[in-house]
Amino acid sequence: MHTLAISSLSVWPRGLRLSTATAFVVGGLIVAATPERAEAQFYPWGGWSNAQPWQQQKQPRRVRRAPRQYVEPTNEKPTAALPKPSGPLVIVVSLNRQTLTVYDDGKQIARSPISSGKSSNPTPTGVFSILEKKPRHFSNLYNGAPMPFMQRLTNSGIAFHAGELPGYPASHGCIRLPYSFARNLFDITEVGARVIVSNDDLTPVQFNSPDLINPLPAEVAHDAAGNAMQTASAGGVSDLLISRANAATASQTLTRGMAASFRSNERDRLAKGVTEAENAKAAADEQVAAAAKAVQDGKEAIKTARAEDARLAKVVGTTAATAAKETKSFKALTARLAKIDPSKLDAEALEKQSANELAEEKKMVDAVNAAAAAKKAATEQAAKTKQAIADAAALEKARKIAADDAKQAETVVADARKALAGADALEQRKDMPVSVFISAKTGRLTAKLGFVEVIDTPITIADEGQPLGTHVLTATHFTEGDRNLRWNAVTMSPNSSTPAYSSRKRRHLDEEYVRSAGYDTDPAHALERIQIPHDVSVKLAELMKPGSSFIISDFPLSRETSERTEFVVEPWRSRADSSFYRYY
Repeated sequence: MHTLAISSLSVWPRGLRLSTATAFVVGGLIVAATPERAEAQFYPWGGWSNAQPWQQQKQPRRVRRAPRQYVEPTNEKPTAALPKPSGPLVIVVSLNRQTLTVYDDGKQIARSPISSGKSSNPTPTGVFSILEKKPRHFSNLYNGAPMPFMQRLTNSGIAFHAGELPGYPASHGCIRLPYSFARNLFDITEVGARVIVSNDDLTPVQFNSPDLINPLPAEVAHDAAGNAMQTASAGGVSDLLISRANAATASQTLTRGMAASFRSNERDRLAKGVTEAENAKAAADEQVAAAAKAVQDGKEAIKTARAEDARLAKVVGTTAATAAKETKSFKALTARLAKIDPSKLDAEALEKQSANELAEEKKMVDAVNAAAAAKKAATEQAAKTKQAIADAAALEKARKIAADDAKQAETVVADARKALAGADALEQRKDMPVSVFISAKTGRLTAKLGFVEVIDTPITIADEGQPLGTHVLTATHFTEGDRNLRWNAVTMSPNSSTPAYSSRKRRHLDEEYVRSAGYDTDPAHALERIQIPHDVSVKLAELMKPGSSFIISDFPLSRETSERTEFVVEPWRSRADSSFYRYY
């Protein structure tokens, strides 16, 4: 007896082939034994039944899961509350040591272990600031993972937050902190606090240099005898613009009130410049419109001229054919008349013959003259058409020039509006600490108040080609009343920020790794080489206060820098075309 191996979808014989009838019977049994729901499940298009897609059972509504809640660990030793800062904080993260250290006025006030990004998702090194703070946050990249006491460092997802610390780098790039320390750190930081992420464990050191820009005093300085010192010349405030070399004496020759007056005058000048630029742009637009109309008229003239060319070409052809026909007819007539003996004709016949000959000759001459006139007219019209084409080309050239002028005028308007917006932003935010970024790569100085750019200008760097290094200078307190500032400095070496080769993961296709040719470990020497325009020095002197900072680097800003961030610098990780871009 032969056995059958029967599946839910087919019947296969072992040894013998079943007859067709037997196969149909077995297949029918299988179909009959299949539940209707199973058929709907496996054959949603109807299968062997007459079911239609709209007759299928309605799918249950998907229920969104609630985000996971982070439960405070019970086995973690609580940490004491951190002291209230006396000035701006500098937070240093060491990836090699897996530590985070908080400095207040150069003094360590807190230290904690961390867990940074694992090798497949390394934590970026560089200079950052706190962009956003949320006590309860859930990741939108990793399945809603809880991120308690989140403090964002980049808009691409790097942040401080409470999390598990296994004792080694284990995160997806964020910097995990113990729960209680994350809460305490959250309580003392503010948006804008400086964060330095490095391989090494860096320490801020007290710093001073004659090339630092001192703050402007609120009032006129007096000498030892109580006499007011010179504050302005007859030329006005603009004559007091200072250089970096004279920055130390600027606070004795210029006050914040005088600088405010200067800014007000400058704002009026910028507003006038915007109006003039807009008027020039409107005039340029009118020129473009007039030039475009002239070009269109020129095209119409060419079209009309070419139509006349075509008409005259037909006339030339017609008149030439008529002239040829009449000439042929006249020649034929004269040939016939030459065969007739005039002596055999009477006077009347001879007169008639002569009249016919004259008539045919006149028709021929008229046709030839008409053809010549048509040809002459066509030649003259061709010259007119050629001139119309040349005129149209000249008009098109004029239109392009007008369009270029309008485009340039539009650029002038945009620059004027940007300058005015920067002046307004500076006025609105002048009480905030200023952050200054100087890049040897781009040769520019950029200043921000909060996240808003207020200054952007080219600068000169002595010994071009020699590295400046990457330095972060932070003003911590006023000294001498409000006439000077105390500064600390952190210098990042190439080793402190160059990732291991296995960790060099490009986040963007247009990134390239740039090895430093060396670095200047002395921020004072770096400052000495930088020459800032006088008017910019005055603006910066007015804005200098505790919390202000200078970031000096051989590299450009990271692509993380935007209108929604402070300065972000990721040394040795830059865009290939970064010399043409400031923000990415």
